Amino acid sequence: MEQVKTAQELGLGKPGHGYEWVAGETPPGDSAPGRWAAIKRARDWAVIFRSAKGNEYIIHTFPLSEAGERAAKTMAIKLVDIAWGKAGETSAS
Repeated sequence: MEQVKTAQELGLGKPGHGYEWVAGETPPGDSAPGRWAAIKRARDWAVIFRSAKGNEYIIHTFPLSEAGERAAKTMAIKLVDIAWGKAGETSAS
């Protein structure tokens, strides 16, 4: 599996509060459409699911560090893969 890159590794600089990285969306026709993202909050990195209806669910939080950012992005990608039926496959960016 290719390692997920942090904002700094991508040359975007240190991400500020509210920085959001979208991992992907549910498949078309899903019964609960929405998207997964990693977001930098004041105290942590959070993996969130934002439903198409506007509700936001915090799935898990990670420490406020580059390792925490990488872990949050990795988890969000895996959740997208599960939704698409690709549990054994991964993609990174």
